Amino acid sequence: MNRLDLLKDKLKKREKIFGVTMSIPLHNGLSVLASQEPDFIVFDFEHGPFNTELAVSLFNLCRLMDITTVVRVQDSLYHLIAKPVDFGADGIMLPRTESLEQVKTAVEALRFHPYGKKGFAGGPVFRKNETFDDINHNRLLFIQIESPKGVETLPQMLEKYGDDIAGVIIGPYDLSIMVNTPLELRSSDIMEQIEEIIKICDSKGKSCGIYCNDEKDAEYWYGKGINLLWTACDLIYMEKGYAKAVSKIKGL
Repeated sequence: MNRLDLLKDKLKKREKIFGVTMSIPLHNGLSVLASQEPDFIVFDFEHGPFNTELAVSLFNLCRLMDITTVVRVQDSLYHLIAKPVDFGADGIMLPRTESLEQVKTAVEALRFHPYGKKGFAGGPVFRKNETFDDINHNRLLFIQIESPKGVETLPQMLEKYGDDIAGVIIGPYDLSIMVNTPLELRSSDIMEQIEEIIKICDSKGKSCGIYCNDEKDAEYWYGKGINLLWTACDLIYMEKGYAKAVSKIKGL
């Protein structure tokens, strides 16, 4: 079983899942991240330095290394969703998801007829031995909830598109801004929203995730019932490791 199939199985069973963000577009950096065998690696097209052209060779390497790739796109628009998949992405993370229309657009951009309207691109869109039907069932859609409106609409989204949504991921930073407690990631207002998301995911049997700054964050949220732990990016870990080493050297 390849790692994409393993991830799909974990998502269905709501087992512990670990993902990390790649923000430095270097092949050696990818090898370092892959060495820890994350369940998936996020390529951040929304806020990060990536575009499709920068990521293509990295997608190819991920396929060779059997690493599952998820692209956080800029918005719910056909070309922004379909193109990364054409070049080998295994899944999409949809930021600021608030409406059924956004999810509908994403599903149609990810799936071929009769489930969607995706155009045929050939080449890297296919994993080894995949058929069109395989692609329709193998490409993952994660919706990111980052506002009270998204929380309010989440039950409807899962009711209508639950079979197409692989998991729900909380964006705590933007959510904190939207509840008027900017960057206070555990204020009573944001905790109320997060607890409601967890409750909704539990009721629908859907994997629930959140962005974590570090391992302490991951431990905290896992204790709250969140099973998908998407952690900080390679640059942050590099900065922490470098700062720790330099501090020790300066203290000699």
